[in-house]
Amino acid sequence: IDFYFDELGDRFLGWVIDNYPERFTEVELEEMRAQADSHLDIYEVLDVFPGKGSYIKSLFTKDEGFLKDISSSFGLVKWDIFLTRCYFFQGNYYATGECSRFSLAEKEFIINRMNKARSDYSSLFADTDYAMFAKNNWDIFYQIEREINERIRNKKVYTNYGEFQPCEVHFKVNNIQNILVKIKSLDEFNFIGTSAAKRGQKKTKKIMRFEFDWTTQGIQSELDSIKTGEPEDGLMLATHQLDDTGNKTGIEGIGNLYVDKLKFRLKTNSLELAEFARRHFTDVFGETITFKRIQKLNYNIHSRNTVDEISKEQEMPTQNELELIQEIGEKYYLSLLDQEVPALNNMSPREASKDPATRPLLIDWLKGLENHLERERRNKGLDISMQKIIKELGITW
Repeated sequence: IDFYFDELGDRFLGWVIDNYPERFTEVELEEMRAQADSHLDIYEVLDVFPGKGSYIKSLFTKDEGFLKDISSSFGLVKWDIFLTRCYFFQGNYYATGECSRFSLAEKEFIINRMNKARSDYSSLFADTDYAMFAKNNWDIFYQIEREINERIRNKKVYTNYGEFQPCEVHFKVNNIQNILVKIKSLDEFNFIGTSAAKRGQKKTKKIMRFEFDWTTQGIQSELDSIKTGEPEDGLMLATHQLDDTGNKTGIEGIGNLYVDKLKFRLKTNSLELAEFARRHFTDVFGETITFKRIQKLNYNIHSRNTVDEISKEQEMPTQNELELIQEIGEKYYLSLLDQEVPALNNMSPREASKDPATRPLLIDWLKGLENHLERERRNKGLDISMQKIIKELGITW
């Protein structure tokens, strides 16, 4: 639609309308003119009506309206950012072509990148009209999309103890009884249960395997030497353990231990933790185990399963389980309101709600939380009330 043909002296759709109007009805011509005037843009979703469409607003023109598009209404959630081409026709917007969805966290990057491109275009051509900028520079939108994808691919993921890298630490078992006695005396291990492990050359023999969570309890000071600082650019993963009411205990799960009469194997999520475990377990368990190797595991942190794939792999929780998960989840998110958030100038959300200077940051933070909770509701059926969180803060926007 936006490609300018020198041979025609025009863009194709405009040329067709001007030269062959008699081939179309008035309604068809009206819709064609709307498409010819339209351009690529980046929108924010203000509300979604599944099965009908979404209410959207351009990040740059501030134009807003109802996007009558059933298929995208099942994929988009409130506060999503997405790239598409829309045309306005008979009171509604209609999407044409593909739609690319971005994380709300990319909103600031998109705005800054686009403002720079618009400023350069305006300086070069003395033209501030956004529609003409978009029609003449549609490649910039796809360049921004590529840059975002590249940022995501290259973004590092961290644990509280080093960069994310799943590892297994293998030891040979010399005395299973003494190992189990020692584990029982240590606060850092929680017993999970037993299972049958297949051993032997043909893996036909079954022997009992003991499973434990490895936690930070009692060894926090020893772990300080490998503690990760606040990353400048990246995602921080943490597996804090919660109590029965959903509140953080201050103890973090840092690995899973599997022990049988032949093998002592730890799975953990950073090379630093694996190296620490090698030294620490050698000291703690002494001659009952013999270190063999550390094995890095392949992974792709950016891969995503579809909802259908997830449903095949996991059993859906029962109604009672779902209600319990929602109750604990709700208490967890309410507990976040009293914890410091770096994005809120290290204030808690409750403190930020009372500070006029930080209030805009809090609104952005709440939009991100609402976006996340709505996607959890769509994908997993977890209906955690955003209204309770907003009411607790006494804030509206």
